[in-house]
Parts: sequence; C-alpha cells; structure tokens
Amino acid sequence: MVLVPAVLAAVVWAPGWLFALLLVLLGLQAVREFYGLAEAAGSEPQRLLGMALTAGVVLALALPWPVTARLGVAGAGAAVVAVLLGALCQPEKMRTSLASAGATLLGAAYVGLFLGTLGAIRLQAFGSAWLVFLLLVVWLGDTAALYAGRAWGGRIWKRPMAPRVSPKKSWEGGLASVAAAALVGLAVALWQSAPALVAVAVAVNVAAQLGDLIESLFKRGAAVKDSGRLLPGHGGVLDRIDAMLLAAPVLWCCLAFFHPLR
Repeated sequence: MVLVPAVLAAVVWAPGWLFALLLVLLGLQAVREFYGLAEAAGSEPQRLLGMALTAGVVLALALPWPVTARLGVAGAGAAVVAVLLGALCQPEKMRTSLASAGATLLGAAYVGLFLGTLGAIRLQAFGSAWLVFLLLVVWLGDTAALYAGRAWGGRIWKRPMAPRVSPKKSWEGGLASVAAAALVGLAVALWQSAPALVAVAVAVNVAAQLGDLIESLFKRGAAVKDSGRLLPGHGGVLDRIDAMLLAAPVLWCCLAFFHPLR
C-alpha cells in the first residue's frame, strides 16, 4: 500500500530521464538478486559485468537514442564477447564457466531487456496511460488470484497449477486472475471503444502469471524462499516485478504490431 502511490506517481508524472533512472536502479537491484539465486544454485555469474550490461540494456530501450539497428546488434554481440572473455580470464573456474557465463547473460537479458520494455512503452511511443493499464491488469489479477485461491483453491481440480514449482498456486486462482484482467480490459475497452483491449488484457495477464512461475522455478532451484529481503514481508525487488518482466514485452508487442486502439 505504501509503494502503490509511489509507483503510480513515477509512472504518470516523473520526467523521462528520472523514469529511466528509476528503471536502471530497479534493474540493478533485481539483477543483483537474480545473481544471488544463480550463486545459490551453483553458478558464479560475473556480477559487475552483468549489472553494467543490465543498465545498458535498460537505457538503450528506455531512452529514444538515435541508434541504428546495426549498432544495437553490434552492442549485443560485444556484450556476449565481454562475458566470454571474462570467463576465459578465470581458467581456475572452468568447471563452472559455462553455467556462469550463461547466468550472467540471462540475468542481463531477463531483467534488462524486459524491464527496459517498460521504458520503451512510456518514453518512446505509447505513453504512461498504457503502463497504468499494465499495472491494473497485473495487480488486480494478483489480488483476484489470491482471494479465489484461498476460497476455492483445490475444490474443482483438487490440484495446484504447477505443484513442483509453486504448490500454492491453483487453477482456480489462475482463472480468477484472468477473469479480473478481462474485466479491466472490458472497462477500458468500453471507455475507448476498442474491444481488442479485452484480448490484450488477457494476454498480458497470462504472461504475468507465467513470469511469476518462472521466478518461482529459479527460487525453488536455488532452495530459497525469496530473492531478497529489501521489502519486509514481500521479499526482494525481483519478487515484486517478476510478473511485469514477462507482461511488459507482451503489452509492447500488442501495441507495436496489433494497434488495439485502431
């Protein structure tokens, strides 16, 4: 409840440069927690290099740089080469070099690429209203899933959605989350006379639920309950944004390729 007004204020009113800076700070903490999970699972990611790559990816997406596609591809290739050379410079750790290089690059892509999409939506093309739409779909979906799962979880299929990854998540909760997202989409669709927004809201919600499960997979593999302790009672930053990391690129794709308001 304390963070919700601050998040909405940043989304709606923060200047572009400040919003991009906030995304970078959020990304650095999230990727730091991701590397902590990777270390708990037995890898040795190159933390500093990975954090620098994450910041670069977020800024490249969040700010309207006059950069050609070829330069972007060259930068991505240079980042991969830097990680591989970093592994080569540590021959004493060659037994874990493959897993460590993979974890370093995955962290930068998983956090940086997907988090940077939030900046791309707000700053480069579509505006802050779409981020408010995204937050409503994800937050209200999570709330519906929580209460429906507690009230009806296990009474229909009598088994969780993903028992090995997240035993407490039920199909009942997942369907309630989709229904809540569809209602958000319907409300905005009626307001904007754009029925396609119902489908967009459902697609974003399904992506958000998958994002939550993916982070649960990483945490269970690392044998930890939370990715961090920064937020008392709520774990780390990665625990709070895991759903957004998959939902944001899905929303961007819907806006960029399908133009739902047309």
